[in-house]
Amino acid sequence: YSKGIELLAQKKYGDFNGWLSYTLGEAMNHFDEYSDGYFPANQDVRHEFKIVGLYNLRRFDFSANWIFATGRPYTSPSGAYSIDLLGGSSRDFFTVTEKNCLRLPDYHRLDLSATYKLLAGVKGQKRRREIGYIGFSVFNVYNRLNTWYKQFTIYDGEIIETNIDYLGIMPNITLSLKLR
Repeated sequence: YSKGIELLAQKKYGDFNGWLSYTLGEAMNHFDEYSDGYFPANQDVRHEFKIVGLYNLRRFDFSANWIFATGRPYTSPSGAYSIDLLGGSSRDFFTVTEKNCLRLPDYHRLDLSATYKLLAGVKGQKRRREIGYIGFSVFNVYNRLNTWYKQFTIYDGEIIETNIDYLGIMPNITLSLKLR
């Protein structure tokens, strides 16, 4: 099952517009194979807050987007063991915690972008048409290491936990042209 509420404040007019949103949610699963009761679904993000700002200045469009979300649930190994196989080799196995009883760290990032509209026609004419744009954006401006998931391996009988992170700071240049 899932349940939640969302609050939204939005400004849609003028040169500056944008919105603020907050979501409080819960997504739970029930599978007899994993648990007698309900447990958090992989998509269970309890709190999410977003701020989006857009500003238009003649042929320029600027935008900023900030996102905060509480960590998603995951299942972790609680121990490890090895079994000796008939051929003389051995194989490692994990024992695990309750399904999705742990949470990844909170997630947040800031994205910024600027685009410039490309126009065709003579500058003095009233009807110049837009033929595309050139843009520059930066994903995750402050280079936050947000954990996407955790990877577990067994090395010398020890459980090694590794965070697999989303992209760090990522600049991007875009050229878009309209074809008739």
